[in-house]
Amino acid sequence: MLVTACGGGSNETTRNAATLAAGGGKTSTPGSVSTGGVEGGPDPLLKGPPTKYAALQEELNGTFKVVPPDTYGLSLDTYAASAFFSGSAEGTQLAKEWGFASGYQVSLEPDGQLAGVLKGLHYLLMEIYLFDTQAGAQAAYNTYETRYGKAGGSERLKSKGLANQSSAWQLIKDTVGSSDLVAVYHRFLFRRGNMVAIAQTFGAQPFMTVDKARDVAVIIDERALGTRQAAEPTPARTTTPGLP
Repeated sequence: MLVTACGGGSNETTRNAATLAAGGGKTSTPGSVSTGGVEGGPDPLLKGPPTKYAALQEELNGTFKVVPPDTYGLSLDTYAASAFFSGSAEGTQLAKEWGFASGYQVSLEPDGQLAGVLKGLHYLLMEIYLFDTQAGAQAAYNTYETRYGKAGGSERLKSKGLANQSSAWQLIKDTVGSSDLVAVYHRFLFRRGNMVAIAQTFGAQPFMTVDKARDVAVIIDERALGTRQAAEPTPARTTTPGLP
């Protein structure tokens, strides 16, 4: 998420948020731990489209709106060109080895954008990938997990397991806009059957834990298990996105 391209809050908002964070109290990190969802369980062969597994805006706590340029379906070529891979050649090779079938990414921004982040809101990115087989999805998951572990500044967090495989990650990087609040990314990665999904949040460290990302992952997994109705969201842009 290219959050630095989004609008920020006023200087007064920035100062107030920084003051609250320095003093603790209202902006202290929540102590609750996400424990919902099913750890282990079925290892199904899920059918597309991947859009039907994404969490809907009305299911999320907080006020979000979809960012159209960063919300789209992925073909094999689009997926292979993503920044996760060292280049399109590697991406194409691995996508074919894994049996990539289809993918979907949806990006949501909070009310007020960065000004909202300073008040405790956060950005959210969901990535959902379907593969031809469970074995292909497992190979993809293992590669994602390995690379997250090797990424500079990335820290693996303790979290209750979810689905067939899962892991939680944190990356602390810079500050939120021009404020003094430390910025943090949280990412929850999991595999259910032939699906690999990622829920990623970006927010101010005093307000954030990996729980917010994991709770979104639980919604995605519940759709995959059929315990939550899979309803496709409003059709979104499906053309190839511009790359950074």
